[in-house]
Amino acid sequence: MRLLHTSDWHVGRTTYNKSRHPDFVKVFDEIIEIARTRHPDLILNTGDLLDHARVSHSDINLAASCLGELSKVAPVVVVAGNHDSAMLLDAFNLLHAGDQIHFVTTPRGRKGDYLTFPGSDGITLRLGALPFVNTSRAIDVFDDPAQWAGDYRHRIAAIQNQIAEHLNHDLDPQKTVTVFAAHLFVTGAGLGGTEREAHVSGDYGTHPDDMPHVDYAAFGHIHQAQQLPGPVAGRYAGSPLALDFGEAGQTKSVTLVDLAPGTPAFIEEVPLRGGRALRTFTGTLNELAAAAGEIEDALCVIEINTETHDPVLSQRVHELLPRATVLQIRQNAADGRAFPSVVLPDMPTASGDLLERFITYIADQNTSPAPADRVIAVLAELLDAHAEDREPSFPQEALLPTGASTSADRGGMA
Repeated sequence: MRLLHTSDWHVGRTTYNKSRHPDFVKVFDEIIEIARTRHPDLILNTGDLLDHARVSHSDINLAASCLGELSKVAPVVVVAGNHDSAMLLDAFNLLHAGDQIHFVTTPRGRKGDYLTFPGSDGITLRLGALPFVNTSRAIDVFDDPAQWAGDYRHRIAAIQNQIAEHLNHDLDPQKTVTVFAAHLFVTGAGLGGTEREAHVSGDYGTHPDDMPHVDYAAFGHIHQAQQLPGPVAGRYAGSPLALDFGEAGQTKSVTLVDLAPGTPAFIEEVPLRGGRALRTFTGTLNELAAAAGEIEDALCVIEINTETHDPVLSQRVHELLPRATVLQIRQNAADGRAFPSVVLPDMPTASGDLLERFITYIADQNTSPAPADRVIAVLAELLDAHAEDREPSFPQEALLPTGASTSADRGGMA
């Protein structure tokens, strides 16, 4: 049997308040194409399908559309993660009752209720599943009062042992393969950098030796794709695209697994290209100009070193990076007069039509005694300050005598 393992989609994610919807569209097209060309018998998503419980309708439609296309290739199982709403996934189950998509919100297999999927040549796959279990929800999961005592690790180990026991009960080793799917943090796994910190702490760590002995263990929760710690064959599939700058530069992928009775699993990592890159840059404007070709259409956080505060820095950066999505610009002035400039989605900047029209206008006017570029810089700073909801700042103010009166001191009279 062939298994396609993906995980941690986090549909609805934003980065610096910028929607990642276009990136998900690209990467989902890739995953669907991989499924169509590699013909898996089962598709597993091991948790965090959605980034939070209140994502937009368009994001829910996007996730549902992708799952729908995948279900045309093979049955799809989604195991609930710590970001998922169990109530929402249960509602999805009602909508998909009887078809190819299954949402797992409670442990499957610990009472013999594992899922069964047929493959080619009479092979059967038994699937046990353990969604994310929050420590505060023990009574929901550990329904035997005798299991309420003890720490989280031993409670999870008990559930995994029950699942393993039933997966292997009356198993025909010539015709059956076993898979365990879970959304858990296994001690020793390398963190991706953007996981919810409280849920990858020592309190949530499970020991590698406690995992069920199965033909393949499909895990979610860690965003960096990697082999599972311990003796059991398995992987964290990782997130399909870099969700934040902690994951910048990571190779994203899905996992294909070929399973046959009595044979070790053959595991293949299939790289994904979809989604814009996340880039950070620190340097001068000249250095940014030299690197612009590499940045292309990336989502960027830019830090520029200048000799003194440049009031039109935002305009200069956007002109150098016309294809990029600039999430933040920070200026480091050598003279200490640095003012952060945060660019939010759709925020008007100094490069807008008003400044451009003013530059055209001022070119035909006599601005004596002030040079034209200084007049333009003053307007650019006023526009930037308004867009960023801060007080405008002008280096010339430092030249005023100490104690000099200002327009505010004179009741606003100039």
